[in-house]
Parts: sequence; structure tokens; C-alpha cells
Amino acid sequence: MEFLSENFQVIIAALAVLALLLIVMLTWRALAPKVSGRRGQRLGISEYHEVDKSRRLVLVRRDNVEHLILIGGAQDLVIEPGITAAAIAQAYTPAPVSPDPATFRPAPRAPMFSDRKAAPRQPEPQQQTARREEPEL
Repeated sequence: MEFLSENFQVIIAALAVLALLLIVMLTWRALAPKVSGRRGQRLGISEYHEVDKSRRLVLVRRDNVEHLILIGGAQDLVIEPGITAAAIAQAYTPAPVSPDPATFRPAPRAPMFSDRKAAPRQPEPQQQTARREEPEL
């Protein structure tokens, strides 16, 4: 009991500091912007490929944009930044070829009615299927 009476003021001061820290922490959590964890994942590794024992090609995704990075060795290197789905689709579609108006000539049209008669259609040969005879019971 003697310990409590001698250190009563120190114990009260320590409890007051702990209460003040608790109030500051709760206020900070209430007012600070929310940080989403696994639910709103913004960063991830899409693919990776080992080049050799010390280097890797890594495709990193951030906010639906991918970056190709070479890591390991003496220095890390960004190979291709800003790969988007639209850029990938555009890379695989052929560029439209617009004709030069000076040299463009439309193909001649075939006459709609011709004096020649069309050759009669030959019937297509029918494939015969082999039938398996079933034994009678």
C-alpha cells in the first residue's frame, strides 16, 4: 500500500497520458481517409518469366494499366510502361488502308444479264455409310 501512496501522482499521470493517446488515435481513425486493402486491390503481378538465375521479366498491373519490368541483376529496368487493354487491341488490329484518290479506279462491273446460259449444276455425290448388320435374336 505504501507503493501506491508514494507513486499515486505518477500512476494518475500515466493513465491520463494513455487516455489522451486513445482519444487522439480514435479521432485520427475517424477523420483519416479510408485505405482499402484486399477488397480494392490496385496493385498486382499479372505474369512473370525467369530470364536467367538472377533476372526476371515481370508484368505488373496497377489501376488496370500494366508495366513490363526487368528486375534482378545490377539494375531494374522498365521495358514498356503504360500497357492498356485498348493499346493491346489496337496492336492486333490491322491499320485500315485508304486508297489514293489519284490512282483509285473502281473495278469494272459484270453485266447483270448475260447471253450465256449457266452450266447445269451437277448433283453432289452422296456418301454411302456402311451399315452394320445386327444379329437377329
